[in-house]
Amino acid sequence: MASSTTNIHVTLRERLQSTLRSIGALFMLAAESSPTYRRLEYYNALSDEELARRGMTRADVVQRVLGPRCHI
Repeated sequence: MASSTTNIHVTLRERLQSTLRSIGALFMLAAESSPTYRRLEYYNALSDEELARRGMTRADVVQRVLGPRCHI
C-alpha cells in the first residue's frame, strides 16, 4: 500500500505572497506585450554610439516613445 503526505498547512502569509506574485507576473506579461514597451526595449538595446549616429540621446528616446505622457 502506497502512502503519501502533503503539506496542507499553508499559512495566510504564504497564500497572500503567492497571490501577489501571480498578480505581479500578470502585470509584467501585460506590460511586456505592449508596443510601447517593445519600442523602449528596441532603443535600449542600441548603444549610445548608435543612438548618436541617429541624432538621439537616451532622453530623446523616452520623449519619442512616450511623447506627451512623459516630461524630462
